[in-house]
Amino acid sequence: MSDRTHARHGTAWVSRPDPDALARVVGRGLLLDADAPAWRDARFVDWLAAQARAGETPPTDEEFVALGAAARARVEARRLHVSRCDGTPTLREAPLEHERAVPLVQLGVAAGDGRELWDEPPQHWVTLPDVVPSGDYLAFRIVGDSMTPLMHTGDTVLVQLGAPLRRDTVVVARHPDDGYLCKRVHRVGRRTIELASLEPGRGIVTIPRDARYVLGAVLMVWCAHAR
Repeated sequence: MSDRTHARHGTAWVSRPDPDALARVVGRGLLLDADAPAWRDARFVDWLAAQARAGETPPTDEEFVALGAAARARVEARRLHVSRCDGTPTLREAPLEHERAVPLVQLGVAAGDGRELWDEPPQHWVTLPDVVPSGDYLAFRIVGDSMTPLMHTGDTVLVQLGAPLRRDTVVVARHPDDGYLCKRVHRVGRRTIELASLEPGRGIVTIPRDARYVLGAVLMVWCAHAR
């Protein structure tokens, strides 16, 4: 069957799209739009140059899926106002003199009804990048993959304590029964806050709209899984 839509007696059959044809259409669109966001993405430009040097060898299915996940992660980061850094942050057992550093907390360890984050002294401190403005922060080690592809188990997030609560931001909050979690703000009601995951199939988590249950907003994520 060809790559066109056929109709018969009011019923339409759509054949399987040709990946090469789709790539050519997208490529022509980018060539015609010099202001497309893709051209400002260094990873996309580097990948395009590598493909050209390789004689336009198409990526494998695994590479194509990885590229798609990486693209979605960048889109989600922009939408949720989170900066992304590949690798891990600079850790120290104690901050150096005059160094801007914040305690690193394990969310998995901190889980539990009523447990406070400051029950135990931190084992490590995270050095703050120079681009981070002055403020009150904590760093958290993520456990769980409900926020993929933006963050995964082992990633580190920087949270600004007391940041304004807004829809479509990522926050670290405490559930009255299930401990601490990192989620996207789905809805802010008069008495409750609805928190959602990025991974499909996860349910909505509802917590009281109370400053005691929301620590702050995620400003940055260090992606330990990124290569």
